[in-house]
Amino acid sequence: MKACFSYANLLFILIMSLTVISPDSWALTSDLKQPVKIDASSVTFNKAKGYAIYEGGVSIVQGTLKIKASKIEIFAPNNAINKIIATGSPVTFEQKMDDGKWAKGKANSVRYLIKEKKIALAGNATLTQDKDTFSSSYIQYSTKTGELKAGNAKGKDANKKSTGRVRAIFYPANN
Repeated sequence: MKACFSYANLLFILIMSLTVISPDSWALTSDLKQPVKIDASSVTFNKAKGYAIYEGGVSIVQGTLKIKASKIEIFAPNNAINKIIATGSPVTFEQKMDDGKWAKGKANSVRYLIKEKKIALAGNATLTQDKDTFSSSYIQYSTKTGELKAGNAKGKDANKKSTGRVRAIFYPANN
């Protein structure tokens, strides 16, 4: 199943916002001009209730951006997207940055709350850019303030066996 519309463009913004390891790097600008391709086993649209649910090996590609999930839910009451939830074992994403480096990430679930301008990765969450890596059971990032919080989540997506430890590995910049 293939679709091109503004819901998927919002997923592109989600990935751009996840490049918190190096804030001076941005997702490949030319990706915005590429078509969005969504492939899934099934999709359910309900315009009256304002949602779309893609299920079954969901793959989204826009230029160098690639997202894979078991399920992606898009909530848009009154035609205004307010929440996107991707779940999988794990959800994975990658995209080439303008500086030529790749940003990659994975988590059991990724939530993007539009109004709150927050992205939450829950369950074995990892963000990687080039060789630098940041991981925790839960990572929350505010696209409004740039604040990142990580540790053990208290919500339903929290890994109960997790210690809540945060691990970061940063390599010196090559001059």
